[in-house]
Amino acid sequence: MALDRLRANWEEIASVDPLWAILIEPGRRNGRWPISEFFRSGEVEIDEVLSQVLRLDSRLQRERALDFGCGVGRLTRAMSTYFEKCLGVDISVQMIELAKGFNRDRPNCQFILNTSSDLQLFESGSFDFVYSSLVLQHMPSARVAFGYMDEFLRIIRPSGMVVFQLLYTRHWSARLQAPRRIYSLLRRLGMGGPFLHRQLLLHPIQLIAIPENQVRAHLVANGAILVHRESDAPPRLTRSVRYYVRKAPM
Repeated sequence: MALDRLRANWEEIASVDPLWAILIEPGRRNGRWPISEFFRSGEVEIDEVLSQVLRLDSRLQRERALDFGCGVGRLTRAMSTYFEKCLGVDISVQMIELAKGFNRDRPNCQFILNTSSDLQLFESGSFDFVYSSLVLQHMPSARVAFGYMDEFLRIIRPSGMVVFQLLYTRHWSARLQAPRRIYSLLRRLGMGGPFLHRQLLLHPIQLIAIPENQVRAHLVANGAILVHRESDAPPRLTRSVRYYVRKAPM
């Protein structure tokens, strides 16, 4: 039921303002993201992440990569210059259809709908690289987020690497999540999503944070090694860590 609500929320925001929902920046709300700038931001992010990955392991294979929570393919597209095959998965039908449209010129990109709490559509040990950028923070609970982390470790090859970015703390004002709570209340009262988003500047996007010590403990308990971590710079209402993870040797 929790994932059903998550899916419904992302279907709704995808129909109203998908690019802003994926990459929230001042002045970009209500369709103000130029497409070229939006996708360029993905290239900058992936160049930074993969430069670090290759510093950690220059022998990383570049056959198959997964972008978990791909949205419209901003990062999948950028990853496609590094890997032979890039797959993007998302919980929203509309996001997947937009991703296919935006990336018609990238034949090595494939976009797949996944509404399950696992990644059983992929075989174990079938990816060289798994990336998830600020997606797990939108899960309905830490339990669900940890479940996907376990799936990342299952589908990665022994020689591969998983990188995911996740909130570990929120300012008290971010914990209140007032825009989401008011949005949900007014939607139940019958007000339309586009009006609430465009005119009242509300949205249905949920945020959770998982302390770093809990993430580290979960990874270790599930046979993973944290090989590198990066935190964003203050001051911010939310703070996140990007985790670089490998399977522990057998």
